[in-house]
Amino acid sequence: MEILVAILTIIIFFQPTMLILAMPMMHFYASFQKKGGRINHVLALPLRIVNKITNHGYCRWVIWKVGLIPSHTIRNRCYRMMGAEIAKKTIIYFRAELRAPQKLKIGKGSIIGDNAILDARSGLTIGENVNLSSNVSIYTLQHNHRSPDFDCKFDRDLSVRIENRVWLGSNVIVLPGVTIGEGAVVCAGAVVAHDVPPYAVAAGVPAKQVGERPRNLTYEFPGKPCWFY
Repeated sequence: MEILVAILTIIIFFQPTMLILAMPMMHFYASFQKKGGRINHVLALPLRIVNKITNHGYCRWVIWKVGLIPSHTIRNRCYRMMGAEIAKKTIIYFRAELRAPQKLKIGKGSIIGDNAILDARSGLTIGENVNLSSNVSIYTLQHNHRSPDFDCKFDRDLSVRIENRVWLGSNVIVLPGVTIGEGAVVCAGAVVAHDVPPYAVAAGVPAKQVGERPRNLTYEFPGKPCWFY
């Protein structure tokens, strides 16, 4: 019993150490997922075993804990070690949840707000100078309600693409298979179920075009975080 208590104490009170040990395993696991290869297969084996035992709960725990690290620089480095392609001057705020980070690409100068869900299981590409406000959720996989087995198989591409200088307001939900065109704005609380044209302003459930944005956009985000973390 004393040994069990000691192990639980270490896990609970020395989580930074657990994260440091997890990062190399996450890196090799991501490399195996993206590139394959015998060496990556061997190096990724420990994490694959842990994932199997925990039904992928371990990876999710690690990603969640990384989202709580009080440093943008360290968080981004950890996400990159997990396989995410994150360009310079990109900011990912607190408590982001990345699903399949090895299939996530984020362009230069983009800002990801608090509590974002970035589901990249079918592929998620976010362009440059994109602004995601707080609580934005982007999904690239879902159950197929037409399937007799209620599985997640579709005969179409479910990846999501967010083009340059898009602004998604707070609590926006983007569903699988959607492309949001360059410079478009999606108003707070909208649910995007279909493609949004470039420079359109969309709102509602489901989101529909309600206006248009000027096309002479030139702004570039400097990559400096605000004080709220």
